Amino acid sequence: MNSIKKLLLYTFIILFLISVHQDLTVGTPLNNNLDSQNNPPIVEQENITFIKVQTNTGDTVLSIVEELNKQNNNDLDISQILDDFKALNPGVEPLHIQTGEYYYFPLY
Repeated sequence: MNSIKKLLLYTFIILFLISVHQDLTVGTPLNNNLDSQNNPPIVEQENITFIKVQTNTGDTVLSIVEELNKQNNNDLDISQILDDFKALNPGVEPLHIQTGEYYYFPLY
């Protein structure tokens, strides 16, 4: 009887560790709704209006912001764009965005 309890305990621990590893490496998508990926919502936070965008190969923070703000291209300040991007995406460096990832970009 004691060996069955040990076997169940070890099985539970292994499954728990696999679950934690899976969650930390792959994660769980926060929103599986396909409509939100096609038409991401525009949100306003702390006087910054922003939109969630998936990056493609060759995209930069500046190229995406310029594409999103076509009407206001002359009024864009690069340092303000980078500061707003850092505020919207804590822990992400604007020069090191990854292809295929979702980031929040400011709208002006």
